Formats: sequence, structure tokens, C-alpha cells
Amino acid sequence: MRSRSLAVLAVAALVATACGAGEPGASGGANTSSREPPPPTLTAPDPSQLYEADATVLDAAGGPKLCLGAMLLSLPPQCGDVPIANWDWKAVEGEESMAGTTWGDYHVVGTFDGEVFTVAEVGPFEKVDEPATYVYENPCPEPMGGWVAPDPERNTQEDTRRASAYAKKQPDYAISWVEHLDEELQEFSPVVFVAVFTGRAARHEAEIRKVWSGPLCVVERPVPTARKLAGIRNEVEARLPERGLQLLGSGTGGFPPVVYIDVVADVDGRAQALVDEEFGAGVVRLLPALRPVE
Repeated sequence: MRSRSLAVLAVAALVATACGAGEPGASGGANTSSREPPPPTLTAPDPSQLYEADATVLDAAGGPKLCLGAMLLSLPPQCGDVPIANWDWKAVEGEESMAGTTWGDYHVVGTFDGEVFTVAEVGPFEKVDEPATYVYENPCPEPMGGWVAPDPERNTQEDTRRASAYAKKQPDYAISWVEHLDEELQEFSPVVFVAVFTGRAARHEAEIRKVWSGPLCVVERPVPTARKLAGIRNEVEARLPERGLQLLGSGTGGFPPVVYIDVVADVDGRAQALVDEEFGAGVVRLLPALRPVE
């Protein structure tokens, strides 16, 4: 079985709620007791909206579930994020069974009420070529004659560890990565070491040059620092339950650096609009596993 991390977000938009104040007591003094504000009201998905996904269906104790997040590749595999209604193993082919567990990969279409996926159609699994989650573009122009490694055998990814360690210790560090100059050699290829800071680029370049002799790109950009982005990621994850959202996976990366949150479904893009309002457009990106059928 293959491991996929399509992530999920069982979505609903928040509706603002009012918080009542304590009323004055009979004696004229203020009532010191206070009440917690009521939980946010969540808007359920449209029951007529169809969603589709290519995922593993796994049936063990508790009934069949749709595996949209990470899968443990044991035998039998272990996964399951969204319960499935209206599932019939007699109507499909290609399933496997072991130790009381049955599983298979399928293309499913159905409705989602925020908790349960009700199957309407089932077909063969269709591999979807999705764009890369993390996209890195070298912010430095390529030198005339191209990037040249002075010592190809010592300018590899392994040799950037000291440069990377220095960069990550700096308070204005944003992100760093390596760009392979020979894709066929992969990790044994000479590389360009790229580091992005929010300030003092010249100083950082001079310090990195003390521990790295290969091709180098150091730039200053007005992006969130790695520390700031990690804080945003933790805050978004911590607040998912109170918003009725289910976390399947998350990470940070790319340039410009972004927080990625894997989710089940984002109803009408409401959750994305909410995090855009809170943290700014493009800082947090939600990746829904259930795609609406147009």
C-alpha cells in the first residue's frame, strides 16, 4: 500500500456570537459572577453538494472509513479519518482482507455533512497529479556562466550542515534550502545553498562564507521569520477543534514560506477566508482532501 497525506479539514464557518454581561444585583452592587461566551455557531456543509476524493477505504472495527490523512503501512494497514455511510464491498473490486480488516483504493463521490461521508458513486482509483505543495524559487539571479561549484566533491548537500546550523540560529532567519546542480546525482550533487533572512543579509553572507565555499545565495526579504511562522502554525492547529475542524497534517515550507494545513473539506472556501483575515492572504494555505464536484 502506498502512503498518502491528503489532509483534512471538516469545515464550517464561524458566526460571531455575543457575550452577555452580568446584571446588577438587587442591592445595587455589580454581580461579580461571569458567564463564558457560548460556543461559536457552525454552519454545516450543503447536504446537496457532492464531493469527490481518491483515497483508501478501510473497514475494521467500527465500520468503513475514508482514509484522507496519513496511513500506517502495516499489514493490515491502519488509517481512517471520516466514517462512510452507504458502503457496499459487493459493489466494488480490488479489495484486500487480512486479520478482520478489508481495504482498497477507490475514487468516491458523495455528500459530506461535516462528520460522515455518504457514498453516491464508486469507481477506480484515479491518480491526481497535484501541484507540488512546497515550491522553492531561487531569489538570486544565476551568475554569468551558471552556478559553479569550486569543489564538487565537497560542495554537496551534506556539506551545508554548518551553514544551515548558523542560519537557523539567527533571530531574523526565515528559511533555507539547497538547489541541486545535477539532478541525476541527487544528494551527491553539488548544490547552491540558499538562505533568506528578514535583515542583515550582507552580514549573514559573510558569516556563512566562513563555513561554506560553494555556490551561495543570501537575500533579505520582508517575510515571516521561521519562529513567527511556527507560532502561526501552532495557533491555527490549536484553534481547529473550537471551530469544528479536524487536523490531518501540517507543515511549513516553500518560498515565500507558507504554513500548510491538510483538511477534509473547506465549504465554499470559508475556512480559508477566515485564516486569510487573521494572518494575511497567502500566509496559511488550507489543502482540502474532499474536492467539490462542480
